[in-house]
Amino acid sequence: MKFEAEIISEELLPSIRSIMAKRLSRDYGLTQEEIAARLEVTQPAVSQYLNDSRADKEIVKELKEDPQIDITLNDAAGKAARDEDFSPEISQAISNIRDKGLLKERFRDAKRL
Repeated sequence: MKFEAEIISEELLPSIRSIMAKRLSRDYGLTQEEIAARLEVTQPAVSQYLNDSRADKEIVKELKEDPQIDITLNDAAGKAARDEDFSPEISQAISNIRDKGLLKERFRDAKRL
């Protein structure tokens, strides 16, 4: 049994970071080092996000297919590009994922803290 927080940190956040890293690179022209600084991760982690080797592809696909979550993550990427606090957008995206029942199979047996 996992706690919900573990699922978020181990499966959901890497997928969110992958989406954001790609947008920061593609839409804003940031380097891997700049993306790493904005997302507060290492440059090798950014490389893995950009090469689809660190996040669950199915989760990434599901998040990108939901218009509300996609817009929220796009807003977060815009704030990150301007080096502004984007944590409210990430929190909102996680709440929306929970509220909409996305990834419910992963959260089904999880215990909330």
